[in-house]
Amino acid sequence: MAYREHKERLDLLRRLQLSPQSKTPDTVLEWTELHIGKAYIDNLPESIDRCRNVKKIYAAFSRLSSLPQSISNLPHLTVLDLSHNTFTTFPIALCDLTNLEVLSLDNNKLSDIPVDITKMKGLRKFYISFNAFTTFPIALCDVTNLEELSLDNNKLSDIPVDITRMEGLRIFYLNENAFTTFPIALCGLTNLEKLNLNNNQLSDIPVDITRMEGLRMFWLYSNAFTTFPIALCGLTNLEKLNLGNNQLSDIPVDITRMEGLRIFYLNDNAFTIFPIALCGLTNLESLYLGNNKLSDIPVDITRMKGLRLFCLNHNAFTTFPIALCGLTNLEVLYLSYNQLSDIPVDIARVKGLTIFWLDKNAFTTFPIALCALTNLEVLHLGNTQLSYIPVEITRLTKLKILSLDNNNITHLPPQMRSMESLTDLDVKGNPLVQPPKHIANRGLDAIKRYFEALTDTKAIQSSRIQVNFLGETEAGKTSISRTLQLGQSTLTKKADRTRVVEQGTWEADEDIAFNINDFGGHDVYKIGHPIFISTRGLVFITFNLSKYDPEKEGHYQLHIGDWIDMVQAQMPGIQIALLGTHLDEVKNPHAETKCSAITRQLEDHASEKKKWYQAQKETCENKIKEIPEAQASLRQAYQSKAAHLQTLFGQMKPIYEHIFTVSSKTLKGVQDLRDYLVSFARTSAEVLPGMWVEAAKNICTKKIEGPENTLGWEVIEDLILQNAPTSWKEKHTQEEKEKTICDILSFLAHRGDIIWFDKSPSLMKVVFHKQEVIVNVLKAVLTHDQGEVSQKLQKSMKITRRKAPKIKEDIFSRGIVSKQAMSCLCEPFKLSSTEVDVMTEMMLKLELCYQVQEDESLPSNISFHFPWLLTEERQPELDTKWPSKVPPDTTQLTLQVFFPYKCPDGFYEKFSVRQHKHLGLMKTMRMDWKDGVYAELEGCKMQLTRWQNQSNLDPVSQVPDWVISIAVRGSHLSDMWRVLMRGHRDLMDIIKGDWPGLSYDKYLVCPHCVSEDSEHQPPSTTAQNAEIPTKRKRYCQKTPTLFPGEILDQTIRTASKPRQVPCVNTGVSIPVDLVYPPHLAMSWQE
Repeated sequence: MAYREHKERLDLLRRLQLSPQSKTPDTVLEWTELHIGKAYIDNLPESIDRCRNVKKIYAAFSRLSSLPQSISNLPHLTVLDLSHNTFTTFPIALCDLTNLEVLSLDNNKLSDIPVDITKMKGLRKFYISFNAFTTFPIALCDVTNLEELSLDNNKLSDIPVDITRMEGLRIFYLNENAFTTFPIALCGLTNLEKLNLNNNQLSDIPVDITRMEGLRMFWLYSNAFTTFPIALCGLTNLEKLNLGNNQLSDIPVDITRMEGLRIFYLNDNAFTIFPIALCGLTNLESLYLGNNKLSDIPVDITRMKGLRLFCLNHNAFTTFPIALCGLTNLEVLYLSYNQLSDIPVDIARVKGLTIFWLDKNAFTTFPIALCALTNLEVLHLGNTQLSYIPVEITRLTKLKILSLDNNNITHLPPQMRSMESLTDLDVKGNPLVQPPKHIANRGLDAIKRYFEALTDTKAIQSSRIQVNFLGETEAGKTSISRTLQLGQSTLTKKADRTRVVEQGTWEADEDIAFNINDFGGHDVYKIGHPIFISTRGLVFITFNLSKYDPEKEGHYQLHIGDWIDMVQAQMPGIQIALLGTHLDEVKNPHAETKCSAITRQLEDHASEKKKWYQAQKETCENKIKEIPEAQASLRQAYQSKAAHLQTLFGQMKPIYEHIFTVSSKTLKGVQDLRDYLVSFARTSAEVLPGMWVEAAKNICTKKIEGPENTLGWEVIEDLILQNAPTSWKEKHTQEEKEKTICDILSFLAHRGDIIWFDKSPSLMKVVFHKQEVIVNVLKAVLTHDQGEVSQKLQKSMKITRRKAPKIKEDIFSRGIVSKQAMSCLCEPFKLSSTEVDVMTEMMLKLELCYQVQEDESLPSNISFHFPWLLTEERQPELDTKWPSKVPPDTTQLTLQVFFPYKCPDGFYEKFSVRQHKHLGLMKTMRMDWKDGVYAELEGCKMQLTRWQNQSNLDPVSQVPDWVISIAVRGSHLSDMWRVLMRGHRDLMDIIKGDWPGLSYDKYLVCPHCVSEDSEHQPPSTTAQNAEIPTKRKRYCQKTPTLFPGEILDQTIRTASKPRQVPCVNTGVSIPVDLVYPPHLAMSWQE
């Protein structure tokens, strides 16, 4: 049921509360379930008893501390969830719910239970985990029909003898309490079947435990046992025993008395030698001995005829324990995280083995003996050092899942296409040539289709590499690009400079070719880079060597440093090299001197980045040390942040060590550049099916000879299939052919030959084979020449001089391009109306703009909003809608994302466009300016801003941070958090998808500090140069307290939140709900 419907139900009950004499609506009488969790309410409406027929009520994650007496008038109520609230005493009204069967009061602040609970005769399951019990609630002993009781995560240290009156109890959770000795009273629960005492401090078990004849499952994980509790051997009916994470090093012979034992956990202990006594457990089915220090297994293991699962992960095996080969009935074997390098042929005796984990070992060659395990269904061999997969793997005819990730494999055997049972193949992180990595990433079916095409048509070793020249305007990019393509000196006039990107090709050899992209250097065109650049290509940061001055402040950052940061943010794994042009204008010693200086600047740049990451990581580590262990969620947030920083730093590829210097006039240095490119291409060659190579040639021919600006599906189908063998065509259905076409198009797009949007239903049937068409459209729409655009529109649209300024203002101030204006801008390129629509759809898909239709009855009244073109400042009327101080009775939640050095071009604009999917559909009020968005939605006000923080410079680089801020104001925290979390999710998705290497830092700003009632004034959210703290400055008295933004990444299953959060600046504790989203669990320990 949707959140809105839950809220509507709660609102209806509130209205009924105001009219106690009114008739209960039929719709309320029809409710059988009531979901009002996460409603952030302090109490339930008195009118709750109007829901006469409700059977289940879910009211978790709110602020309830009491219940209305009227709740006792619900005769059919059987399930009630009141977990994650603020009850300090048991709600006495519940005691009259005699038919209630399931009651959850987990995660509250209860410390006792009233005697009247005995009136709840129907209660079968009672959950009171994560509360504040220090003594067992004696009243529970008379709830004799109770079958399941959860009291885990409290502070109990003993159990009263009266517990024996609970004869119906079958399941009892007491894990994570304060027991140091086993509660002897438990031994009287002779009907108990499941007992959990994990995470206590037990070191022994009394003999009386044998009275618990009904016990079937016993959890004693993570206690203080150093020797095996001998009394356990008397539990002959026990089926499952968990003694993991203790300090056991041996097992007594008496263990054999436990004839009923089927599952035994002994992982995370101190075994160095396999406990021989275990061999007498002939009925045991599952044995877990992971995370010990075993290095061998005795022959007597073969006595364990019933063993089906054996876990030996994380031990000290360097050779495969030959004795395991005698476990002929074994079905599942875990040997990951050891140092195995081979598997003996005797493994074939384990004929029943279906699942085998061998990842994180030391294999350098594929263990051929594995191929005799013909019943194997799952095989994990990832993260070893394999470089070759033998054809014999096809003997594993029942294999369904094969994991070979993160090895050194370059070729998979084509015969793998015949492995019909195989449904999941993981080969990520391998330097694959056959099949190409991109095809492998598309999944097993694509790999099989590739191998089939490779078998049916000739295999060709081919390499086509994309080369991208990036740099400031007039850096010489176009000249060197054309010189490489034509093989002769080609100089470019200033008037002929590239606006967005000029594309060309260079055929260096029969099997080596290059797609060359020459990008315009103006800021407005930098958003075109991710459209055209392939991650498997090369990037040359190009600069004019004759004009470059290493001594001039800011020269390195402008011409080289910023470009490196941008590329590494978008494509952290791509190879970058530096290219200095106009060598003929620089005398030889000066050229070498400049290159040496640039090399030092590169080293300093890399060192600054490293220092920044180290400083950030050290800050996180210091915070982790300062935070009490009880505040698990906050610690986890900083740990996540430190891990993310480590990942970012590790994925950056070093800049190529040699700086190329060339002259497009004299051709000096050009041959060295050519030789490097050819060498790089040879090491990147891939094996392709002949029909794929022919398909690529046909499409390239269309680029030159065909009149089409784009290719429709029928044309593409003909171009790709015309060279396919007749036999191949005849044996494949139309659906199979279309999948192969998609494989080929995906590969060509990844290589940079075409642009194709396979994940867009409206665009996947169109191929942009002439990228210059896209270039022309981007030139027309994103050009910075206002006079040229105005003249073009005035001529094409036949508009009056009076109307021309309005259209010009729309485009260049407000970033609005009407549908009519879009058609006119595309008119010089002779696009059909359909092609104009396709180009527009492409820009929408790339989130360069969003579409607005002011009047749905007028289809022509459509405009496209481009945030990139906005030049308007913040509108004055917003000072009333969003004053600098937070108004009374209003709260402000704020997320700030900091970008060191620079906010990437187009990042904020894309984020602004993405908000339209939330704001546009809701028809909400929205106001945009060049660095911000204001909107009113879902009962909240939201302001997005981008600005540069000039007040506190980075101590490493002395460069100010750029900041994107999401601020939400309102009075209902649950609504506000939903809006903020959605904005946060959008930001993180954009970073993950478009800027995976981007350095950033995120913080939640203390609402108490930014409130006008606080003595600390809030940072200005209207000024670009607002004074707010950065991530690298220690808190001071005049800056808001900052909390790690990684709190927003935590989930209900991985984190809990404290009751109160300290505001560092004021020294007071503030409500946790101002810092933690409502979806996080609450824990009394914090």
